[in-house]
Amino acid sequence: MTDYDAIIVGSGLGGLSAAAYLAKFGRRVLVVERGAGFGGYAHAFRHDGRYFDPAIHVVPGAGPGGTIDVLLDYLGVRDQCEFVESDLLYRVAMGADRLDAPFGTEAFVEAHTSMFPGQAEGIRGFFQLCERFLAEAHQLPLQLSVRELGDAVDRFPTYFAHRKSTVDNVLSRFVSDPRCKAFCTAGWPYMGLPPSQLSFDLFARFLFTQMHGLYHCVGGFQNLVDAFVTAIEKNGGTLLLNTHVDRITIAGEQVTGVEFDGERVTAPVVVSNADARQTLEDLVGVDHLPGTYVRRLHSLTPSMSMFTVYAATTAEITGAHETFVFDSPDHDATYAGFQAGKAPATVVAAPTLLDSSLAPPREHLVTSTALAPYDASWPELKPVLQDRYLGLIERVFPGFRDGLTYVQSATPLTLERYTLNHRGAAYGWENTPAQAGSKRLTYRTPVAGLYLAGHWSQAASALRVIVSGSHAAQDILRTAGEPDVGPVL
Repeated sequence: MTDYDAIIVGSGLGGLSAAAYLAKFGRRVLVVERGAGFGGYAHAFRHDGRYFDPAIHVVPGAGPGGTIDVLLDYLGVRDQCEFVESDLLYRVAMGADRLDAPFGTEAFVEAHTSMFPGQAEGIRGFFQLCERFLAEAHQLPLQLSVRELGDAVDRFPTYFAHRKSTVDNVLSRFVSDPRCKAFCTAGWPYMGLPPSQLSFDLFARFLFTQMHGLYHCVGGFQNLVDAFVTAIEKNGGTLLLNTHVDRITIAGEQVTGVEFDGERVTAPVVVSNADARQTLEDLVGVDHLPGTYVRRLHSLTPSMSMFTVYAATTAEITGAHETFVFDSPDHDATYAGFQAGKAPATVVAAPTLLDSSLAPPREHLVTSTALAPYDASWPELKPVLQDRYLGLIERVFPGFRDGLTYVQSATPLTLERYTLNHRGAAYGWENTPAQAGSKRLTYRTPVAGLYLAGHWSQAASALRVIVSGSHAAQDILRTAGEPDVGPVL
């Protein structure tokens, strides 16, 4: 008899959702986390009564009937999280121009056509194509035979015509004004690549999922992490902190457990929520993997990392909860600026505009999140970038710096140190057409019983990361013969 039915390596949201799901079905679950707290990128930090979410500010799917709402209810922990809807999808500040992007497809399109009336027909055409593309994508079976593939190409022409396209490939057919194109695609920094490189498939899925509403977790997203932990513990699961897994053990082509602290713990299933390269190269070892799978792994390119500023101010601030700030409408130039270690744009979030409980009385919290290169002289560059990003925050909230009471920043080295993600990758793999859909690693691996969860197996967003863990758990349960594996997520 094994020690556990499943061992989860890493406690990001993907790992925790997998563990909670398996524990609900009576599986003996062990979660092993190398850090001092659960949650991965969702693990909060506090300073003098201030609460900061390092990476997640809002999520889709938390409203009634949404994916997160359904999952938490199914796990019996829905009452542990209160969600409030954001005021806007986002605000864009580009030079002197401002655009408020509201929720709902019609309102979102109308906001853009009002700003660019000469491009109205093209704007509508582009976003209508996005909707047709997604409608066809949702009708496609997960697996197709060669014969079925031919029929599918005829039935779903929009999907197959654009699934390998970049956003710019598609948008340029409809919109000619460069500035209009820049506003239509302003959310790209949250996907890690400019429209000229970003997968149209992933862009459409990401944007239209968010258009249905974005929600902040009252008290911070550590409450969401803690809800999953509660679901694990109440169903008999075990969680360990400050425990570094040294190896995932294999016998033949079957996973057999893990080793940590000189101890071997056995299980027929291991779900790794850790960095995919670390999992497969270091913990498993490429000798246990087929050559074709190893070549596929090595062909994938990780995303850029992030530079984040966490600040507090006594200034009275008003406006949108989340603002994309750009110096230029040239998104390729902006991306090149990020790669060069400059500060050409950022996403400014003010969570206390939605939830005043996160800060002491008469203070607001503000964060700046921007792409950043791993290879830089960070001791010298860190204070320079911090000052520049404080300047971009000031552009959104005038007077912010006069009331500054706290500031701290995190570099790609910080992300790497806390998560062991390869070179501090913020989004797992780059979201290019060549790394979207079936081109990405899936939650199944060639080793029987070994699964992946998190943004290495799903295009990165907090929602998709949570779903990746749940999908891995559902597949494990189906393989074990469970007739009903819960809700469709």
